[in-house]
This record gives sequence, C-alpha cells and structure tokens, in this order.
Amino acid sequence: MLLRTTARLGRRVAEQTHAWKRFSTPAAAPDLPPPTSLSKAQALSSSRIVLDFVRLGVSGRRLDALAAAPEAPVADRWVQAMQVLVGAQAHTAAAFGYEASEKGIISYRHHLGLAAQSAGPEALEELKSLDKEVWEEVLLRGFALSPKPMAPEAAREFAGKVAAAAAGDLGDALAADLAAAKGDAQKASGAVMRALAAVQTELAPTIGYDGADGYVQLQVALMEHLADPAVAHATQAATHALCARAGITPPTSPPQ
Repeated sequence: MLLRTTARLGRRVAEQTHAWKRFSTPAAAPDLPPPTSLSKAQALSSSRIVLDFVRLGVSGRRLDALAAAPEAPVADRWVQAMQVLVGAQAHTAAAFGYEASEKGIISYRHHLGLAAQSAGPEALEELKSLDKEVWEEVLLRGFALSPKPMAPEAAREFAGKVAAAAAGDLGDALAADLAAAKGDAQKASGAVMRALAAVQTELAPTIGYDGADGYVQLQVALMEHLADPAVAHATQAATHALCARAGITPPTSPPQ
C-alpha cells in the first residue's frame, strides 16, 4: 500500500512539474521593429522607472559602492557614475522595445526629448522634475553632494570657453596623450574624455566650481542646459575638436 501511494504521489509530482515547465517557459518573442516614438504616457512611465532603478534598484547600490571609493580620480568616478545611469536607461529602453545597445539608448533619448516637447506644460514639468530627481540621486548616492545650479548665461559662456580651449593649445601632455591614442578607438575615446575633463577642470574655478566636488557639480549643472542651442553647439564643437586630434569619429548624433 505504501509503495502504491508513493508511486501515485511521484506520478502526480511529475505531472505537476511538467505542467509548470510548459507554462513557465516563455514563448519566443516576436521580432518587433524598434519604436519610432514615445507617447506622453510612455515618456513619463520610462522616466519614473529610471528614477526607481537609481533610487531603489541595483543602480543605487552601484552608486553607493562608488561613493565608498573616494580615492579614485574624480573624472574616473564621474564616468563610472554615468555608466551606472546609462545601464539604468538601457534596461528601461529595452522594456519599451528599444535595442539594448548604444544605438537603442540614443534613439530612446531622442524620442524622450521629442515627447517632452509635445507633452504639454503639466507633463513637461513632471518630466523635468523626474530628470532633476535622477541627477540629485546620482550626486547624493555617488558623491554625497547637492546640486549647484548654473545660470543659462554662465552655461553658454563656460561652454564657449571649453570649445575654444579644446581647439587651442592643450599643452604638451594632453596633446601627446591624444596623439598616442590614434589607431586605437577605445584608447582614443578615453583620451578625449580625459582631455575634456582637464579643460573643464582648469576653467571650472572661474565660475565658482572648485576642486573635485566642483567638477562633479559642474557636470550636473551643464546637463540642465544641454538643450540650449548655444551650449549644445559649443559642447559638440569641443568634442569634435578633441576627437579630430585623437583620430576618431565624433559620437553619433540622434536620429532625425
């Protein structure tokens, strides 16, 4: 009797396990084309998700780990913080149908910007508020800092100075670093970022952003003004000038 009961239980468990596997195994995802736009609701939802990743998810834990290693150069820590944020955006973009790649993130950001422009005043304010909260979280969790806003006029003037410096005499060390990186795209990209950081660091005290903390606060302050045509143009000019010296193609522009 005990053997028969055990056998029946074994068959029942096997049947239930088989059924669980059938219904828990995901079907092959259909090959859908990437989105060509984001609705207002999608823009708001995706922005909230990015904030949740940074505030409550593994992205926030990675920022905490970054804050626990303050001995690393500040420019390197800033790049790592941006990698954390890009990772959060990549996961969010993929959930809305974009490729989990640089191309997909660029497309997602472009569509997010277009959605913000047509969202209406109330939704636009919410999107700006969510974006502000993300940067506040990056500053607080990754660097134990508060934002230090910059006036639009100051942002335009500073971006223009950076562009002029990037196209001018960088000094022997930076020029040699850029020249030595030619032929290796990864090294060249790193050299460009180091050169841009060096130029910004040298000029930052002229507008009240001193030291390592000032450098990080400056980066966040400039982000707020990247939609300003003058700031965007000057930033692009600086990047193009440094990329030319390193022998690499400038970053891809968003699709039109």
